[in-house]
Amino acid sequence: MQRKIYLSGLVFMAPITIIIFVFLVYPILQSMFYSLTDWTGVGGYRFIGLSNYTDIFKDEGFTDALKRTLFIGLTTAVLANLFGLFFAVLLDQSLKTKNVLRALFYIPNVIPTVVAAFVWRYILDSNTGMLNKGLVALFGEKGSILWLDSPDYVVYTIIGITVWAMWGPILIIYLAALQGVPHEMKEAMMIDGATKRQSFVHLTLPMIAPGITVNVLIGLANGLRIFDLPFALTGGGPAGASETLSVKIYRYAFSSTELSYGLSASFILTVIALVVTFFFIALSRKYEKGTIGG
Repeated sequence: MQRKIYLSGLVFMAPITIIIFVFLVYPILQSMFYSLTDWTGVGGYRFIGLSNYTDIFKDEGFTDALKRTLFIGLTTAVLANLFGLFFAVLLDQSLKTKNVLRALFYIPNVIPTVVAAFVWRYILDSNTGMLNKGLVALFGEKGSILWLDSPDYVVYTIIGITVWAMWGPILIIYLAALQGVPHEMKEAMMIDGATKRQSFVHLTLPMIAPGITVNVLIGLANGLRIFDLPFALTGGGPAGASETLSVKIYRYAFSSTELSYGLSASFILTVIALVVTFFFIALSRKYEKGTIGG
């Protein structure tokens, strides 16, 4: 009987196991191998070991894109969570329009990124954009800002749009977590003399800690692998000022003959994302157990 159950399990697992191996595991292993060669995407190749991984860090364009990606990823994760939590607390109150507001906050996540990028490019155009026209009307020529055409502003513009697009699902998760906090416990703390701030810090935040973990991971995942928004919005410009590591990998792989370089960069990005993610998970687990901030 046990043998039949075991064989039945293998039969049911075989199709998905084959699919995962063929379309996920094998391509990853193959890409890892080609990252150790000088393959250009066509023709033959020569095994060169870790040369791509050592040489790529000497590329100033790569290191700049790496620093920029980390800055965008960490900043968007923090800001999206702060805004998401703030509006979730606001919408958790007894507001007559809270259902309408929830829908409005979630709409940006429904809009395709490429469509949103073109709309924002129209709004933020330095000459004809709606935003600059309004600022110029209020402040004169000083209100004209090169949102997308200046290296000083373009990264912050991308961060702002990313946060706008990201806080919808983050807000929904926080709302669900907040509704799981018992009102009786809140009332008990208030009776004991706790202020609303103390109740939020010492009761609400620890109880929604799992939601915080999920949301920060969502923020980090979207921020560190961001590609479509900067690519559609600025193409990585001006002068590479908004080029993230994902865009850089795309250029290595498809805009030049450095496919093996692109593969190396993609694995470096993967390792960095895993390290940052595991570090945060370990930190959040300690917070959930009360060993941090307790």
